[in-house]
Amino acid sequence: METGSEDTKRSGKTASGNLNSLSKGLAAHTERATSGSLFLNHSDSVNGFEVKLDFRPEVSINGQPAKDNTKHSTSMPSYQLRCLGTQDRIDDEYTIRYHDKALLRAEYTSGFTPRDLPGLWRWVDWLPVSKPGALNAGSICYKSKGLANALMLSNLWISFHGYWPERGANCPTTTFKDMEAVATLQRLEDHNVPGLICSSAGNTARSFAYFGGLAGYPILLIVAEKHLDRLWVPEGHPTDSVKIIGIKGGDYGDANEVTSKIMEVGGWRREGGVHNVARRDGIGSLILTAIEAMGGMPKHYFQGVGGGPGPIGVHEMAQRAIQAGFAAGPPPRQHLSQNAEYCLVHDAWQKRTFELQPAAEAVHTCVYSDLLVNRAPAYSVRGGLFDMLVESNGMTYAVPYDEAAAADKLFREAEGIDTMSPGAVALASLQQAISRGEVHRDDTILLNISGGGQERYKKEHPTRVITPVAVVGKEEAIRLGRNMIYSKP
Repeated sequence: METGSEDTKRSGKTASGNLNSLSKGLAAHTERATSGSLFLNHSDSVNGFEVKLDFRPEVSINGQPAKDNTKHSTSMPSYQLRCLGTQDRIDDEYTIRYHDKALLRAEYTSGFTPRDLPGLWRWVDWLPVSKPGALNAGSICYKSKGLANALMLSNLWISFHGYWPERGANCPTTTFKDMEAVATLQRLEDHNVPGLICSSAGNTARSFAYFGGLAGYPILLIVAEKHLDRLWVPEGHPTDSVKIIGIKGGDYGDANEVTSKIMEVGGWRREGGVHNVARRDGIGSLILTAIEAMGGMPKHYFQGVGGGPGPIGVHEMAQRAIQAGFAAGPPPRQHLSQNAEYCLVHDAWQKRTFELQPAAEAVHTCVYSDLLVNRAPAYSVRGGLFDMLVESNGMTYAVPYDEAAAADKLFREAEGIDTMSPGAVALASLQQAISRGEVHRDDTILLNISGGGQERYKKEHPTRVITPVAVVGKEEAIRLGRNMIYSKP
């Protein structure tokens, strides 16, 4: 059997050090002492530091005290991971990969009952965690009026992730990556993983910095220099446990490369990206929120795609909902969009080929959404984007810059809130689908605005950009990262 590398298969329980619980109740947080530190291991390092883990239960989303969701949990879900390549079932030990060419999928054996809990914890029965955590984020879904009228659609619904207090939006860093981070941090805590390393183009890193800082969890973020300004948090938000290395002149692919090489030593664990079932199921819970709001399954689902955890997670969760009788099938038809100037998934799907064409080293400088640029999306793996598009009879779209810019303007005017670039690309693809007859005016359509309200948030709240430890070339970043270790003092 061809299996994943030992590094990606190893259990979080084998990593050195110990992490006290993130979410055994906020009262317990105030009483518990932490047991580890994050530090540089050499004398000639840049900006040497020591991180003291400091749980801060008094800090939470929008400055409000966090609720202790754990006390509501009486019957927690049980699950196993199934390899979609070999069909083997295994127990979860924060397992990211089991087979190099296949994803793992969480299969839940407990019953499914929506809980009277905030955010994604309403769906805790279908999350790969032992209990709902103290950290929280979630999706909202509403029926559009302004945009629906502009597009002449009678049943357009919007899944919104970001800052929009009038609608109760619940993603404090203004993107749906918050739902991935919250579920992942609880899964890490369940398996006693002492420290996390993550590469990002900005949004994922900001989410993990926000929630990891709130929990005092050690996180090392590797981010391209041009994306460092995206790593902002509210003024006064705790980030002592979060350290950032910037890659001078690099891009997201370089950040991924550096992360992989840092992981060769030390006790760091990669959060896993699309291979992380907590990320996929956390973000996939948006379809459950939508089903509840809409009264049934949408016929069409539109989203901008980069790496793939969002649409894959939505498709998997829709299948669970159908199997459990929570909604009637079939799963929604997936409509995935990318920048026309860099669209590996679109190009491959138009040819109906399972293999991606090799990614060019240089990314076109004029793409509307660099958040959707990914050199290695989860396309050519079992359970990945190709399989999901086949199963849902999906479509892909290449969106030129000017169409995305026009869609951004339309959304702001019609809905009254700013959207981030992936949402504008998704909206532009919906306009293409209407013009091509891929959707009908009365179809039930769910449009994922995966990030929004950021401009408004920054106008209404003071923020600060987290200062990186260093901004260096790839080789120096690898050396520096390898000398950041997490262990008992």
